[in-house]
Amino acid sequence: MYVWKCWRDSRSNFIVRVIAMPVLCVFLIYMNVKFGFGVIRGGPPSLVSQVWSSVTSFVLGGVASVFTLLFGLVMGASGPGEEFKERTADFLLVRPRRRSYWVWTWWSVGVLELSAMALLTAVTTFGTLIYLTGHVQTWRLLATAVPLALGGVVAYGLTYFMTVVARNGREGLSYGFGILFINLLLPAAAIYYPNLHLPSVLEFMHGACKWIAGASRAFPSGSLLLWTAIALALPFAAQLLLERAEV
Repeated sequence: MYVWKCWRDSRSNFIVRVIAMPVLCVFLIYMNVKFGFGVIRGGPPSLVSQVWSSVTSFVLGGVASVFTLLFGLVMGASGPGEEFKERTADFLLVRPRRRSYWVWTWWSVGVLELSAMALLTAVTTFGTLIYLTGHVQTWRLLATAVPLALGGVVAYGLTYFMTVVARNGREGLSYGFGILFINLLLPAAAIYYPNLHLPSVLEFMHGACKWIAGASRAFPSGSLLLWTAIALALPFAAQLLLERAEV
């Protein structure tokens, strides 16, 4: 029943996002190919390979990654912490179920929605490139759904946790946005401290997409493990906080 409530509360926004993201990608791919490479259907293999690599890095590793992070942030603002503002927490949290059930059920619904959006984005990009180039350069492009989804889940979990802390969706979104913005600026610290490398979730998403496209030799496996751990730690922290919350 609670799964249905989570879906009912988020389905309208999910449908908008799951349509908007592929449409945006198709538009950006078309513009990138038309003005950057011209007509390339049936062109030389070297040009086709360059198109696939460029589109994957720019569209999926860049624009789609940024929008996935933003969508994840917004989705997290409607988590269990928002129940306090809506005055439904007194009903939900005293029901004969563990509070962890409410935390992980809502989180799981959000993860499934983000994963579906990431997969559809990757499939749409893959199909559009096949149509424009008339060639399948690499099936690995479909794997870009993994870093896209993981980055979105990290942003989602961040706001999800901050919403429980603030007991308010709007405040949780503000805190989450501020923390994520700081995280995105961390790589800039290397300008002043060359030996210091601080992890950024957007840098991981872009680096993973570049590797999948064949434009990078090293897969960011360390970053993958780090952000997976963070993605799981955030809802766990929200659970610990909610279990001690008074209603």
